[in-house]
Amino acid sequence: MKTLYIVDDHKMMQKGVKDYLEENTDWRVPKTFSQSQECLKALKDAGGRNELPQIVIVDVQLLNESGLELAQTIARDFPSVQCVMYSMYDTTGFVLQARDSGASGYISKVAKEEELAHCLEVVQNGGTYLEQYMLDAQNKIDSIVSILSKQERNIFEALLQEKTNKQICDELYISSRTVENYTSRLYSKIGVKNREELIEKFK
Repeated sequence: MKTLYIVDDHKMMQKGVKDYLEENTDWRVPKTFSQSQECLKALKDAGGRNELPQIVIVDVQLLNESGLELAQTIARDFPSVQCVMYSMYDTTGFVLQARDSGASGYISKVAKEEELAHCLEVVQNGGTYLEQYMLDAQNKIDSIVSILSKQERNIFEALLQEKTNKQICDELYISSRTVENYTSRLYSKIGVKNREELIEKFK
């Protein structure tokens, strides 16, 4: 039996996705969660019974926590379980960060239900999935990220997510001067003059 969990802090979204999948596909959704710790506990319990789901659908932004961090933990602690990120955020920065976190799929909540079902099949069969417009944007940045250091890549992702310098400082535990220095270096490497040009280039 094909099973998956859903982690989303919106109960209506949980129910809508669960009902659609169980009524229209072979997927079964035995558990849904609003918080990452609930999901991790259930995965640990399921692992002990050899009943792990094939996939966990994770919202990128959970209440007061990051779904991307949950995806990273699942990839590390439950390598047989694949993550599909499901979110209203569809900018290249979030998609890139999801890939770095170990997610195998990324699909927006405005996508049709049939595309979500197709995404799940691709991931379950060992593939990776992005919507076409996301894939086009990702192809543009692949050559760029290969020349970036780890910290430059972190800041690049944050800039593409349109985060402020203060948000970047708080998330990466670095000073504003450090952010400014890295940002200037990125502009030079990428060949843009400012943040607006960078975001526009990688839409």
